[in-house]
Amino acid sequence: MPLTTKRALATSLKNMLSKKTLDKITVKDIVDDCNLNRQTFYYHFHDTYALLEWMYLDEAKDIVDNIDDPVKQSGKFDLILNFIVKNKTLVLNTYRSLDPDFLMEKLKSFILPVIVMVGKSVAPNTDKEEIDFNAEMYTYALIGLSTDWAKKGLPEEYLPKFTKLGHMILNGMKALN
Repeated sequence: MPLTTKRALATSLKNMLSKKTLDKITVKDIVDDCNLNRQTFYYHFHDTYALLEWMYLDEAKDIVDNIDDPVKQSGKFDLILNFIVKNKTLVLNTYRSLDPDFLMEKLKSFILPVIVMVGKSVAPNTDKEEIDFNAEMYTYALIGLSTDWAKKGLPEEYLPKFTKLGHMILNGMKALN
């Protein structure tokens, strides 16, 4: 039941974010939309930002689960990009709702471990510090490209840049071996 409740709250938030930014959405709006009470909301989340984070992590869970094969990384990366393109207004309203530093830290906490995992997989004999350093640089490159993409309204002509960066990350990590 709790997962169903969380998903109902997330669906309401997702629908609302498809129309307006987070600062225009209240807990009352969310619970009214899914016929729950405020107490139920606060049982699961301490604020709308916590729900927002959970919503995106839940959406991404199926995409990023079991990402231990670097060859499959590009396919999962494409799935994430396709989600962004398909949910353009939702993603842009989220981007416009968050403090840039907060957003950067959340993206880094999500992306960095994935790139480290890729590095360990394709360059198993490489020193941990070397993998961590390179993973951090690639993470910042990916965040920078993503931020620029969002600032420009998520135009689809950016997609080849992500494909190219994905290949650079994979080949760069392989070169560490």
